[in-house]
Amino acid sequence: MPDTFVLDCSVAAKWVLREPDCAPALRLFERYESGEISLIAPDLLLAEFASLLAKRSRRKEISAKHAQDAFDLLTRCALRLFDMRPRLVRALDLSLRLHLSLWDCVYLALALEHECPLLTADRRLFRGAAGRHPALLLVR
Repeated sequence: MPDTFVLDCSVAAKWVLREPDCAPALRLFERYESGEISLIAPDLLLAEFASLLAKRSRRKEISAKHAQDAFDLLTRCALRLFDMRPRLVRALDLSLRLHLSLWDCVYLALALEHECPLLTADRRLFRGAAGRHPALLLVR
């Protein structure tokens, strides 16, 4: 059985939007596609990614068509998504204790539940949770 990782939106965005320094994230995607690793995420990932796309479109960084295509591409990646609602109590506790956003803590809660690492490209999250979460990995 392949190793499992929780994937956050910052890494998924690098897959689809080809952001700067996307090579490590793309290597993760290749490992996922080949079946070498398993990637899971809370269903929050889709809403967070859609919000990112909408914001970039409003700022004229990408077109509306590009935003829709990027969202379609991410949904076709077939990540195993988990309902965030059962994880909100734990996420709130983590958020209050660690002084991190509730949204970031939903990802952390899922990683703790599945006893697997959380992959992020979000340096703020990494700095804020480093040493407090046993397996937070910065994808850079």
